[in-house]
Amino acid sequence: MKNYFIFALSLLMIFGLLTCTQSANARTIKADAQAISIPAGTTLKLELLAPVSTKVAAVGDEFTAMLKEDKIVNGQIALPAGSVVRGTIEKIVPTKRLSRSAVLYLKFDHVVTPTGRQIPVNAGLYNYAEITLDGGIYQNGNYGYAIQQNWENTKKIVKTTIDWGKGTGENLQYVCVPVGAFGGVVGGAFYYVADDIIDLFKKGNDVTLPQGKALEVMLTQPLNIPLH
Repeated sequence: MKNYFIFALSLLMIFGLLTCTQSANARTIKADAQAISIPAGTTLKLELLAPVSTKVAAVGDEFTAMLKEDKIVNGQIALPAGSVVRGTIEKIVPTKRLSRSAVLYLKFDHVVTPTGRQIPVNAGLYNYAEITLDGGIYQNGNYGYAIQQNWENTKKIVKTTIDWGKGTGENLQYVCVPVGAFGGVVGGAFYYVADDIIDLFKKGNDVTLPQGKALEVMLTQPLNIPLH
């Protein structure tokens, strides 16, 4: 009799465990059915709702961006255009001598769904022209860039003086064009050398992202958006 009682009790315990497991699995399936998963590697096109600048910003300051177009998964809108993405300024490297630009690091924290839920997001900047190897944003960034700009300005000086010579008329341009070219070369060379020296000691540019600045980010982890 005692063995029968133990056997029956064991059957009841096994039945109870199976019932609980099935119930948990059902809840998981139901929860999954109530969310849309945006896979890792998906890009989101954003637009800043307020300017961000290393001139005035500090680490920890928040920024806000808006999704520019619907994000569709399997024919269903997972995130509609106008959804808000919020983040914080993670790090700022200040401007330095040798015309070295400041560097701005943005961290994207969460997405606000249409139902008002805040969903953590893991994403990084994608397809951005002026970006460091570790994901920081710079702007017209170093001494090499400064020298390149000086050279472009030097060429403009020479072109301007030659154009001046050409504009003096047929009778004078044969004299004025060479004179203008020579003056442009001398003046341009002086400008180029002088500005190169100045840029050795000058600090670089701050990073300023204006309101409406377009940013594209890529999800590094899936983003699960609840439907309700």
